[in-house]
Formats: sequence, C-alpha cells, structure tokens
Amino acid sequence: MDNLITLSWLAYCVSSFFFMLASWKLLFWLPFTLKVGVFLSQLAILLIPADVNEAAVAPAFIVLVIDLLSHLAIDEVIVKIAPLFATLVLVWPLAFILGWLRARQLNLAVQKEAVNKDVEAY
Repeated sequence: MDNLITLSWLAYCVSSFFFMLASWKLLFWLPFTLKVGVFLSQLAILLIPADVNEAAVAPAFIVLVIDLLSHLAIDEVIVKIAPLFATLVLVWPLAFILGWLRARQLNLAVQKEAVNKDVEAY
C-alpha cells in the first residue's frame, strides 16, 4: 500500500509539473506580477497537503473536492481546507511585492543606462 501511495504522489507531481509548464507558456504575455501570482497559486493548490484519513495525505484541493462530493460536514471541510485558503490569501501580496521589486530593479537599470549614455555623450 505504501508503494502505491508513493507511486500516486510521484505521478501527481509529474503531471503537476507539466500542468504548470503548460500554463506558464500560456500566461507568457501577462505582466510579471500576474504570472507570479498565478504560478504561486498553482503551487499552493498542487502542494499544500491535507489529511484524507489517519493514514493518508493528499493535496488539499483534491481533499476539498472529495469532501464536498461526499457531503462531509462543513466544519470538517473547513478544518482541512484552512491551510490552503490561508496560503492562497498570502500568495497574492507576495506576488505584488515581487512584481514591485522587479519593476524597481528595471527602473534602476534604465536610470543607470540613461546616466551612462549622458556620460558617454560628454
């Protein structure tokens, strides 16, 4: 049984990698901040674990779907999904900070290049 669980996690990780690679190529034309936000959200959805039962752990998104389809009590669903929700809430401010830092870095590089051109002109 342990080998089957390990094999299913391996298959899940490989398919998740290809999913993220394909979506990254589709999101190529979006601004950097949105790309990072979507990428970090995908990582959260794919990697944040939740308990299925006492012995098994699965990605929280899959556990949420299974629990909703099996009509599990809402308090149990909330307890299982809370880490995923908290991560998704924290991912977007992080994406905005990374986008702001990248824009700042690009602006500093443009300013430095403009200064270098002015110095070369003299």
